[in-house]
Amino acid sequence: MKKIMLIGEGHSGKSTLIRALSDPGYVPRKVLALDFYRNFVNTPSEFLENRRFYPALITAAADCDVLLFIQDATRATCQLPPAFAAMFNRRVIGVITKSDAPGADPDRARRFLRNAGVKEILALSLNEGTGLEELRAELEE
Repeated sequence: MKKIMLIGEGHSGKSTLIRALSDPGYVPRKVLALDFYRNFVNTPSEFLENRRFYPALITAAADCDVLLFIQDATRATCQLPPAFAAMFNRRVIGVITKSDAPGADPDRARRFLRNAGVKEILALSLNEGTGLEELRAELEE
């Protein structure tokens, strides 16, 4: 699998997605700095929420093959700025998490990701297991 960096808001499902894609041995925790686990780079939500950390995201992305922008389908807002994906010279895949949760609106999450400049978008439900194999296949090609 390629080296992957996950970018998203707090409690959007970044760590849970790493565990689902790697192994159950990964323990999700509050990330305060870049967290490296095997071929994954988990970013703190503060790196997205505060513009002064954007250079850290750009620098860390230079060592990665793919970026995953994570958007929680239950959120009514999005911290991803317009055309944010254009800052990175990498393949960017949008991942909609919690698409099966009560109050989820995957279409709204898809609009948020498209506004951020993401062209490839996948919706996941880790509870039902839908979309995970498709994402895994995208990350391995």
